[in-house]
Amino acid sequence: MTATDQTEPVSVDTVVTGEWIITLNAAREIYRDGAIAVSGGVIAEVGKRAAILEKYQSATLIDEPDGIVIPGMINGHRHLLCCAKGAMPEGGQTLSALRQFIYPSFAALTEDDMGVYARHAAAEMIRFGTTLFEEPGCNHLEAVLEALAASGIRARTGPWTWDQAGPAGADGLPDWLRMDADAALDRLAEGVQTVRKFNHPRILDAVTIEGVGTCSDALNRGAADLAREYDSLFVLHKSTSEAEVELELKVFGERPVAHMHTIGALHDRVLLNHMTSLDEHDVELVLASGARISQNPTSALKLAKGTTQTGKWKALAAAGVPMALGTDAENVSNHTDICRAMQLAALLPRDATRDPNAVTAEQALEMATLGGATALRMQDQVGSLEPGKQADIVVFDTANFDLRPLHNPVANIVYGSTGHSVDTVLIGGEVVLRHKQLTSLDEAGLRSQVEAINRRVLGEIGIAPLPRWPIV
Repeated sequence: MTATDQTEPVSVDTVVTGEWIITLNAAREIYRDGAIAVSGGVIAEVGKRAAILEKYQSATLIDEPDGIVIPGMINGHRHLLCCAKGAMPEGGQTLSALRQFIYPSFAALTEDDMGVYARHAAAEMIRFGTTLFEEPGCNHLEAVLEALAASGIRARTGPWTWDQAGPAGADGLPDWLRMDADAALDRLAEGVQTVRKFNHPRILDAVTIEGVGTCSDALNRGAADLAREYDSLFVLHKSTSEAEVELELKVFGERPVAHMHTIGALHDRVLLNHMTSLDEHDVELVLASGARISQNPTSALKLAKGTTQTGKWKALAAAGVPMALGTDAENVSNHTDICRAMQLAALLPRDATRDPNAVTAEQALEMATLGGATALRMQDQVGSLEPGKQADIVVFDTANFDLRPLHNPVANIVYGSTGHSVDTVLIGGEVVLRHKQLTSLDEAGLRSQVEAINRRVLGEIGIAPLPRWPIV
């Protein structure tokens, strides 16, 4: 072969290497000593390290020969309209905590607050390896969109919406965003249009209502119809506790999921958050409808939802229902680390069913990546490392006790790691975290601003979060 016969390397933007590349492609291939070539924010090829480095000439080489590389993790339920972390009074459960602490906190947030909160939340999620999240309804949507765009994260979002006319009644609800069902549906349609007019490639719309007994049948049904009309995603909190189930049985004579089916609000554009209180018929209805779920294990445990008794996670996973993992809000999970959610998603169903294979490590990792993408109806864009998909990539630093000794990278990630082991994150090929440092957001500055907002809000709602033990 002459010099002129040799093939010139193909120019790409970035090559990422790793000891293990866990692709989550259709064959679930894992490359040992692998690499990913990225061009124009899209994955060009995944393969063995030597072959990729020979074939491609990259402007940037992220060479992590000891790292574990996975698709960007997805948070299926993460509030931006939120509360002070660690400040919620102890001992509350879902319905009481919402009315006594969470809703009043939401109502106190200004437009500027929302911009700060959104940036801070994005910073925390990126730091722990989340590249896409679903936001189940925020206020001051325009400020949120600007903040998310500045962060580089990927999101689905819409406006917080309710008509306060659901089966739980209006007692204890704040005088905040009060509207009837027609006005609420107008707000939802306007939210979709606001996100689409913003026209950011990483931010998609959602039709977001609160649920948990606060929304009328007219609003539930109308929101479900809007999601179909706009080819969007209908997001709501549902079957969040046994108390909610008992309430709907009393009012409607049906469990929450069955009632959604009865009124025509359950279909393949529906994302049901929490879903900790189910029976076998609920599972059948979810599966038949094509609806999707975000389970949020840490918030379920903190609020004593009974997730191990009534969650039906083994049955849902076995049926192949698209499931994301979420962390909910600061006041309940107290973190946004999907690695912690993965561990619980794998382990809690085993204890609940006394079955060590109830949910496997592989299934838990799928929920955190491709399952989350599917739940958010974005599986054609993200969720796996394969040619043509967006280059949302997470690299774990394995030089720590969490991930060494390293024999099975799936087991190490699911059972042993936390997001603190995340070293590098790319979203759409853009490096947003490198060597555990954010590239576009000021972590320390945001933290200081959030703490100041929290102190003001807690003063306004009359909460003084102090330890139970004496302070001397």
